[in-house]
Amino acid sequence: MADTELDNTAEQPAIEGQNEGDNAATEAATPVDLGLTLSDIKAAPEDIDDDGFVSIWNIAANACNKNTVQARELAAKLLCFLCKKQCDFVVTSGSNAEYLDQWFERDNKLLYDWKPESETVDVVAQHAEVPHDAFVSFLQNNKFDPVNGKYTATRAVRVQWFQEMWCVG
Repeated sequence: MADTELDNTAEQPAIEGQNEGDNAATEAATPVDLGLTLSDIKAAPEDIDDDGFVSIWNIAANACNKNTVQARELAAKLLCFLCKKQCDFVVTSGSNAEYLDQWFERDNKLLYDWKPESETVDVVAQHAEVPHDAFVSFLQNNKFDPVNGKYTATRAVRVQWFQEMWCVG
């Protein structure tokens, strides 16, 4: 976990091999009316573990009544929001972190392609766990808007968020 927060408006370093036009990510930028309110975004009690953690995927799936297409759209928006806001309480296990690192080395779309139609959203959201109550408060305090919110993060910010801010344990 990093000790400093980044200002997302600051100039971000380009990633080797990345075209400048690719730097701005537009995933989850187009509003998708999922018919949700902020109070709808919560996990089913049976999805929350004994320590109060739940995957972002399970939260999205519960909010969208298990509709995979809608859950993916919401999960993409949540991931972009958490990344943009530099949320520092996303947790994954050591083996999951290694799995995601290896996947990213093989195919950088894992962190670069968070479009609502991309299955890489499922993979990241299924491996990203958050403390449920803190997550819900974070969304409320930072004014997450599931309908009209437009949340984006550059590729560099996504990689940095994953590598430096996710907690492994």
